[in-house]
Amino acid sequence: MNTTPDGGQLSLKKHLSSSILLWIRTDQPRQTGMDYWKGPHSGIISATPGLEEYRQLHLAETNPGFWPAAVGIETDIPVDRKTDGVAEVTFQSALSPLIGRRQTRLAFKDEINVFRRTLLYAGPPSSSRWYDVAGPDEKVGARALVYLRRR
Repeated sequence: MNTTPDGGQLSLKKHLSSSILLWIRTDQPRQTGMDYWKGPHSGIISATPGLEEYRQLHLAETNPGFWPAAVGIETDIPVDRKTDGVAEVTFQSALSPLIGRRQTRLAFKDEINVFRRTLLYAGPPSSSRWYDVAGPDEKVGARALVYLRRR
């Protein structure tokens, strides 16, 4: 599983990461909220000491979906439960959240300006993996973030 299609080794790094599901406020135009998330709110997050990487995944307002309608199975996501985006935060070390807690408090206070709901998933240190899936000669890199859960 840690090999490329041609038999080479994938680059693997273990990290402390969190993913946050986000719902934009509905009392203002959606684009206003998306712009605020992309602008002022991201500035607060990116200034956090000990931050390795901050990614925003903006999801489309409408999505036709890939699941065909089926009797007895809910395949459409109701509007009030549709996620607007996902934020991925990766720290340099397990101590980074402590070092950056002042900035994190600012981010929490600012969330009310843009989000109506947030849902945080944070695993223990080294529970997320970065697999660099682009080749060494490729200029555009790609990365997959995977969370592992032990049973």
